[in-house]
Amino acid sequence: MQQDIIQRLERIEAAVIVPPREYLNIKQAAEFIGVSRQTLDLWRMNAEGPAVHRVGTRVLYSLFDLRTFMAEKRKEPLL
Repeated sequence: MQQDIIQRLERIEAAVIVPPREYLNIKQAAEFIGVSRQTLDLWRMNAEGPAVHRVGTRVLYSLFDLRTFMAEKRKEPLL
């Protein structure tokens, strides 16, 4: 019982200490904005999608850039 409480407290502490993820990989970014990975790859190859960050061979998307991209795609309904 006491061990369970200690484990729960450790998980809570870890969740509080770990900063939120600021950069997402391709799969995570695609899921975040609701498109397929292939769509995100195609947009990147055609320079049409959200801005990317290249770190070595990794392609990363910042949450800020994904939100900005989606905000730019927002359309008001016609009245």
